[in-house]
Amino acid sequence: MVKPFYKKRWFWLTAIAMLVVITATAFVVENTYDDKADEESYTQENLFKRTADSKTSIIDKFNAIKLGANGNDRRFIESQFGQAAMSTNSGDNDNATLSWSDLKGLDDDVVIDVNFKNGKAVSKSIKGLDIDRRNDLTMKDFDMVKTDYNYEQVIDLLGNPDNYTETNGVITLMYTSDVEEKIDDQATYIKITLANNKVTGKSQLNVK
Repeated sequence: MVKPFYKKRWFWLTAIAMLVVITATAFVVENTYDDKADEESYTQENLFKRTADSKTSIIDKFNAIKLGANGNDRRFIESQFGQAAMSTNSGDNDNATLSWSDLKGLDDDVVIDVNFKNGKAVSKSIKGLDIDRRNDLTMKDFDMVKTDYNYEQVIDLLGNPDNYTETNGVITLMYTSDVEEKIDDQATYIKITLANNKVTGKSQLNVK
């Protein structure tokens, strides 16, 4: 009498081998994805680190914009970001706020604004970064920010902001993503203000 195929030794050896291969493949895929997610999160969290490693990314170009009397002129900034998508004064772009969106390497919601006066950049902002943080920000993190902290200390503690604005030497950092909420689905943020590279104010809404 011929044995059914499922009772033969070769069948079970093949089945076990296939199970091992499938399990190993799933492990590799899962861990590769996790590593990639960690790498992307790390890259996002270091967007605003002030280093001289690269001058090529959009973030590096944004960080390098000079403001004030010796600020970059409009033509130079357009050479960095291309033609602006929007202007608050199309008849005189040298005295207007120009906006850039759909920026290479950044989400569609990210917008860069640069305000010009007499053709010189006087303020800049980048909004909508939606940073994917490794750990949620909490009230404990907010309380740890002291009034004598400098910019680097704030970034080291809280990570990079979702919105960054700089005008007349005053920097405003807004944290809106991955912030623990007291009440779900309510507006939640941490706001830090710096002048002369020192924290001058901080506020929060609905942070747990």
